[in-house]
Amino acid sequence: MAQTNKRRLRVGFAGRRLLGAGLVGGVLLLGAVTQGPQVPQALAGTVAPKVAAPAGAFPFAEYDALLKKYTDAEGRVDYAGLKAGDAAAVERLYAYLAATGPTLTPALYGSKDAALAYYLSAYNVLVWKNVIDGLPGLKQVDQGLYKFFRSPDFKVDGKEVDLNTLEKKVILKTFHDGRIHFALNCASGGCPRLPREAFTPEGLQAQLTREAKLFCSEARNVSYDAAKKTLRLSMIFKWYRDDFGGSEAAVLAFINKHRAADQQLPVGPKADALPDIKIEYLDYDWRLNDKSLKR
Repeated sequence: MAQTNKRRLRVGFAGRRLLGAGLVGGVLLLGAVTQGPQVPQALAGTVAPKVAAPAGAFPFAEYDALLKKYTDAEGRVDYAGLKAGDAAAVERLYAYLAATGPTLTPALYGSKDAALAYYLSAYNVLVWKNVIDGLPGLKQVDQGLYKFFRSPDFKVDGKEVDLNTLEKKVILKTFHDGRIHFALNCASGGCPRLPREAFTPEGLQAQLTREAKLFCSEARNVSYDAAKKTLRLSMIFKWYRDDFGGSEAAVLAFINKHRAADQQLPVGPKADALPDIKIEYLDYDWRLNDKSLKR
C-alpha cells in the first residue's frame, strides 16, 4: 500500500512562484520547483561516465535489449540483476548521453522526435543508474527528502543536470506534450509502467499514444465510482495539471481522449466545465518498482 500523506511533502499547483530557500532538517530545499514533489538541492557534485563513448548517436537498440532483459510485463525492473550483470552496459549508455545530444551534436539527432527519444532515454537510463548506485539501501525514491532526484548531477547533452532539472527544465519545458509524462519512469510504484522497449525516433508518436492510453486505462490511475459519483485520479494529473490543459475539466478531456469508448468519464455541460462529480487524488506510491512491488 502507498505511504500516507503524513510521510511525504505536500505539493502545490502550477502557478507557484519562487519562494526562496529555507533550511528543513538541515537540508536546503528548493522553492523554485513548480511541479511535482518538492526536492532538496543537489548534495553531491557531477558524476562523470566511467567509460568513454564510441562515436555515434545514442544506441537505442542496446538500451532496448536491456529493457527486454530486466523489465517485466508489469513494468517492474530487476535492479539487483541489472547491477550484478550489466552495470557496465548502463555506464556505456550514460557515456553516449554525456558525449552526444540534440544541442551538443545536432547532426546525430535531426528531428524533434529523435531529440525527444534521446531525452526520454536519458531520463530513464539515469534513473536506472541512480537506483543501482543506491542499492542495496534504496527502498523507495522519496527517501531523504527526494534527494534521489537532486543528487548527483549527470552530464547530458553538454549540460550538468540532476534528474529533477532534466525532467522539468529540459524535457517538459522543451516538448509540450502531456503524453510525455507516461514515458518518464522515476522507478516508483506510482509511475507509469516502464515499457519493455526503448522509445525510438521512428516509433515515438505511436509509443507515446500507447503509453498514455495504458496509463489512463489502469484503475490504479483513473477510477470512477458511478454510484458515489467519485473520480479518483493519479497525483500526476494534479501535479502537472498545466501539461494536460490547465484545469480539471481539461484533464478529464485528456483522459477521455486516451480511453476506450466504453470507459469514458462523465463530461460537464460545456467543454471547460466539470461534471457533477467529486474528484479525489490518490496517494502516490514511492516504493521502488523492483520485482518485489505488488500493484
